[in-house]
Amino acid sequence: MSRRLGVAGVAAALAIVVTTGWPGGFATARATAGLLASPSPYPTASPSPYPTGGPEFVYVANAHGPVTAYPTGSTGAVAPVRQLADPGDPNTYWGPWGIAFDISGNAYAQSFLSDATTFVYSPGATTPGRIFRVAGPDSRAVAVDSAGYAYVTTGQAEAVIAVAAPGARGTAANLYTVPAVRQIPLDETFHPWPGVLTTDTSGHVIAGVVRANGNAVEFFNGGPSGSATPVRVIAGPHTGLGSCSSTCDQLAVAYSAFTGRLYVAVSQGQQTRINVYAGNASGDAAPVRVISGPATGLAGKVITGIAGSQVDGTIYVLTKAAPFSSPGSILAFDRLAGGNTPPRRTFTDSGTGLADGLGIAVSFVH
Repeated sequence: MSRRLGVAGVAAALAIVVTTGWPGGFATARATAGLLASPSPYPTASPSPYPTGGPEFVYVANAHGPVTAYPTGSTGAVAPVRQLADPGDPNTYWGPWGIAFDISGNAYAQSFLSDATTFVYSPGATTPGRIFRVAGPDSRAVAVDSAGYAYVTTGQAEAVIAVAAPGARGTAANLYTVPAVRQIPLDETFHPWPGVLTTDTSGHVIAGVVRANGNAVEFFNGGPSGSATPVRVIAGPHTGLGSCSSTCDQLAVAYSAFTGRLYVAVSQGQQTRINVYAGNASGDAAPVRVISGPATGLAGKVITGIAGSQVDGTIYVLTKAAPFSSPGSILAFDRLAGGNTPPRRTFTDSGTGLADGLGIAVSFVH
């Protein structure tokens, strides 16, 4: 893949991904025989209502447009209340697949393809305060830990997490490239998908990985040093994480500091679901709850992004019929939801329908 592509070139590349599959078998996730069995649906839960609203916003990375933000209490078709647009800086490429926030409220917009640039916006800013490129091309997701280390997961030649130092800042002269303080290899075959990276409150960076022999969630010690071997892995037939062989059950992951639990979206056609795991889950651990079934609005969809509220634990997912150029909706599930439970509310963008939406994040910052 070329180092830099124009907008038309990127659109063509994404069209190839959608229609023919990425080299190596990337395709829209769907239910197929022969994959690991889905977990049996849990009885429908009847969660008590929790307060909603507050100062949080759902941010959506749009592959061919700005990052857009919506109040978490939105319903129906709504307009964004904030946009982070292409700053047009020299020697950058804008194509957001991922969005994340650090504890200071800075937004990290992660581009895919070409220079795979990371744009960092201060709270309330509409232009980036700093830009860096720690890895690329094909950088599909970004996460930031409480110490300010930024994690960018990339692929094509090999699937790795590149770690950028706190405050990383590049310059246009060298395409904003900064040295990785560490690289963490991932045990997977590269199948590009957004939403595959998160961090927890225990200093771990967490990656959803897809493999022919069964998908997994891998936990690594974060920061500038540490083993290339995961300190913990969730994998096995009881996990309900699916697999990625002739077809691929893609994963998106989010850790909730509010609930202390891990949420993994598994895109598997009519069995698309959200698995909820204990925060210390390891090995062949079954989820403690599974949101699945026709009432959920997940069946037959793919989930490109997942994120959690720090106000009330609500879980937000972006669902679409297909990952690219397909209208989507944000579904909001109660933190205690399980089984065939409908979302508490849904919304979409009144102008774009979130057709280019991929990764999502929730932030207190407006």
